[in-house]
Amino acid sequence: MIRNPMRYCLIATVVLSLTAGCATTRVEAPVNDPFEKVNRKIFAFNTHLDNYLVKPAAKGYKRVVPDPVEHGITNFFSNIFTVNVIVNDILQGKVRQTGNDVGRLVINSTVGLFGFIDVASRLGFKRNYETFGQTFGKWGIAEGPFIMLPLFGPSNLRSTIGRVPGSYTSYPRYIDDTGTAIALQGTEIVAFRAELLGTDDLLEEAALDPYIFLRDFWSRRHRSGVLDGQDSSDDPDQSTYDLDDEIDELDKLE
Repeated sequence: MIRNPMRYCLIATVVLSLTAGCATTRVEAPVNDPFEKVNRKIFAFNTHLDNYLVKPAAKGYKRVVPDPVEHGITNFFSNIFTVNVIVNDILQGKVRQTGNDVGRLVINSTVGLFGFIDVASRLGFKRNYETFGQTFGKWGIAEGPFIMLPLFGPSNLRSTIGRVPGSYTSYPRYIDDTGTAIALQGTEIVAFRAELLGTDDLLEEAALDPYIFLRDFWSRRHRSGVLDGQDSSDDPDQSTYDLDDEIDELDKLE
């Protein structure tokens, strides 16, 4: 029995490395979804949970919390996540981006009042998004099959394993009081769900099958993140993956 989660992560990563030949999957390649039947059931569970719990909470939150405060809370949690981004910048060898993101964190944590005000963006410091799943992809580890996680939503085996080291760069691990950690995580979930209320009908309108749309959308965005927007195919028309502004809102689902 594996008791150490980091040891589990290492073993799983080595196993995935054995299929590293698939790691350069182009953005538009078909999604490997051998567990579709199970994934669809989990998707249905997540949808019901959202409809009956998270979405109503987000609506109430949006009614009660003034817009400036709402955006400030979202900025606060985004600023905390920058720590995770910086770690992955370093692991991917992105020197310039590391400097940018360190600058964002310092500026927003000080001048921006602990991140509530996104001063860094106004000063030209771009907001980046990096995860351990993307880092593993950069290292040549295959993405593995698509997985719909309970509560967390779309993922693949590589990104799911990436959640283990990701837990060590996330704030809940370093909060001693369990109640406080749960309260913060709950607030974070509701705050980001409130930001997505404007896209509620998008999945239904975009396709006859919301599951397939979300699966393919997430997979393309994840691959694009691994490839930094550059498709690995030889077709120049497939070199990037562009999305409409409205659909871009779904980036937050990762």
